[in-house]
Amino acid sequence: MTTPPEDPRQYTRIGEFRLVVEDWMDDNAVIPDDIRMPGRGEPLSPALKEWAVEFKKKLGAKGWIAPDWPVEYGGGGLTRNHARIIEEELRRRSLPTLGVSLMHAAAIRAYGTEEQKTTLLASLLRGELTMVHAFNELGHGSDLSANETSAVRDGDEFLINGRKDQITSLLPPDLVLTLAVTDPDAPPAHRFTVVVVDAKASGLVVEAENLLVGGREFRFLFTDVPVATTQIVGEEGQGIEIAEMMVAIENGGMATFSLDQQEEVERREPKTLGNLL
Repeated sequence: MTTPPEDPRQYTRIGEFRLVVEDWMDDNAVIPDDIRMPGRGEPLSPALKEWAVEFKKKLGAKGWIAPDWPVEYGGGGLTRNHARIIEEELRRRSLPTLGVSLMHAAAIRAYGTEEQKTTLLASLLRGELTMVHAFNELGHGSDLSANETSAVRDGDEFLINGRKDQITSLLPPDLVLTLAVTDPDAPPAHRFTVVVVDAKASGLVVEAENLLVGGREFRFLFTDVPVATTQIVGEEGQGIEIAEMMVAIENGGMATFSLDQQEEVERREPKTLGNLL
């Protein structure tokens, strides 16, 4: 059972909260001496990968991956001042990246259904799942509208076919946020849809190569991969809009959780869901 985030009301004094964070990090954010950090050109060792996964889960269980996001979405329900302290303490330590990306979480929060937010988004922010986005295809560079991977309706499913290349991640992904053509006859801006694909889905082949840093580069080969139509993010035909928001976050230096970068999410999120805490 997941431990609920701590009640933010007990942290009204910022100085007191900093001490709490420092103590927790000293106990939980130190890589054991017997785990060797990878050298140039080496992948993460199984031991370091296991440590990183478990640390991410611990941090997520406290709501500290996205400290100032709502608790019901997997955040900590804290203020941005509290969140900055957590970010500062993480930066002070030489840790592997947590593999939880603002661009992925922002896409789900801004465009996902309420069920996706309370299940999928919450699992991401609790550190229980790792997600990558598969937008790159060989020969197309940064031109999102040139993507050829297709998602064809078959009853209450899409069948996905195509190939995505040069997808980087520290850890093997559990989920693949995939940009695919759902209406080839529509104008380019409305031709694509973003679909959440299980990395273990039938028909999906995942290949990986080591990078010159500790992460890996993944290639996804889709052959009639079945995905429920409920697994789209946003509406059909909204894929380019979502992908462009995510790319803007990445290009703005916001690929991982940072605290001065959430106005775009707030702007796009339905007003009925409230603002970030």
